[in-house]
Amino acid sequence: MKFKGIFFILSVFSFAFTAYAGNNGVRTHALPGTVALTFDDGPADIYTVQILNVLKKYNIKATFFMVGANAKSHPDLVKMVLADGHAINNHSMTHPMLTKLNDAQLHKEVEMPSIVIYNIIGKKPVCLRYPFGASNEHVREVIREAGMVPLPMGFNSFDYDRPGVDKIVNWVLKNAHSGQVFLFHDGYAKREQTVAALPRIIEGLKAKGFGFSQICVN
Repeated sequence: MKFKGIFFILSVFSFAFTAYAGNNGVRTHALPGTVALTFDDGPADIYTVQILNVLKKYNIKATFFMVGANAKSHPDLVKMVLADGHAINNHSMTHPMLTKLNDAQLHKEVEMPSIVIYNIIGKKPVCLRYPFGASNEHVREVIREAGMVPLPMGFNSFDYDRPGVDKIVNWVLKNAHSGQVFLFHDGYAKREQTVAALPRIIEGLKAKGFGFSQICVN
């Protein structure tokens, strides 16, 4: 039992080091024993508010990766997300595939959302999650030069495909493990299935013994 305890402590230390290493102290994985709920593409008039209400009901803090153009159009929602204790980060200005852009376009897509968000809440994002999971070394270097950690999408719930609430719930719960970062969407249209699935996902994750933590917190 003593050796098992030592092994557990070393495992936790190793996990924590991996989650922070090379990211200037920014955590990019959920804490051991927890999962992270993340939401891309918002904020949006209807769905962001509905998702915030679900998270508030279960007292869960999440991480939102906002499209700069949407944040600029909905500053009150950006403030609402922050006021509820959630982390706000960068998801590009207009959601293009960053690998397809020239340098001027790339810098604008990376840098402008941080300015927009800072002007609304007085805090700059610490991470940029690149749209479509598409990046290369140049894209990641531009993100780092802008003072952010480049972040992949995490585990894809495929909620944007609208496969049905049951399929979203079952897919997420089947693939839950300690440290997992789940990707959902609150922005753009037709996110009803995401909203409907979220309470069942949260309850299912709790039944499996998981807690919840944030990533990319500044």
